[in-house]
Amino acid sequence: MSEKKNNNKKPTGLGFALWILAALIILVLFLINQNRISTNLKATGFLKKTMGENPEFVEKSDESSAIEKNDVQPIVEPRTVEIDLGVESSGSEGQNVRPQSKSAVESIEQKRSTQKNLESEKIAVEKKEPAVKKDTVVKTDAQGKTMKIKLYFMTISSSGSVSRREITRVMKKSDSPLVDAINAIIRGPSIEEEKTGCRTLVSSGTKLIGASVRNGTAVLNFSGEFEFNQYGSEGLIGQLQQVVFTATAFNTVKNVQILIDGEKKEYLGSEGVWIGTPLTRNNF
Repeated sequence: MSEKKNNNKKPTGLGFALWILAALIILVLFLINQNRISTNLKATGFLKKTMGENPEFVEKSDESSAIEKNDVQPIVEPRTVEIDLGVESSGSEGQNVRPQSKSAVESIEQKRSTQKNLESEKIAVEKKEPAVKKDTVVKTDAQGKTMKIKLYFMTISSSGSVSRREITRVMKKSDSPLVDAINAIIRGPSIEEEKTGCRTLVSSGTKLIGASVRNGTAVLNFSGEFEFNQYGSEGLIGQLQQVVFTATAFNTVKNVQILIDGEKKEYLGSEGVWIGTPLTRNNF
């Protein structure tokens, strides 16, 4: 009978020890999570509803301790964060935006650095201009330099006699100096040259249609205005002298063949000034 009683006591003592252990565990958990439990009890009002009032430890609980905190403290000033561009900008008034975590901030800084590098490369590429643009004419060696060309104009004395005068003009160098020289005598003397009495007798409105040099002969094609001169035969002879002497001032030109509108004619106008063959300086 005594053995039976001892067997009944053992399970009872073990059960009591388990209850004590469980109570201790509950107490430890309560102490660890006291603030959270107290805050939840205060928020739900469970003890107040069942007991009529909350215990003192519940009333003194801090609600903020029950809230999980971020790694970074919230920013008081309202602002938003644009993750895509990595730029922080002011938010709308009255809105509190949670700041990004440390990893998000590092990601923003990395994107910002990458964007700056791309912008720097873009600017560097934009600053590199091609050596020659598509709409730019490539300059030749002749351009940008000058040359001295002998031009021939006419002078008229007080007695009415006409004579030839040579002048040297500094002109821009080009690939067609003969054309430039003939066009210069068509346009006439400069202001300074006029002061020395120079004038052109080339018929007004004359245009040089074309020019070529072959085997020492310069073929000059003039418009129809060249055929008639307001000063008559003396005017025609004067303009021919200007053309022939100016053209033969070039070493490669020995004589000049005159064409009118692309046609070879024997005489100029009704005055009958011969142009049927190439003219030299000896013809005047």
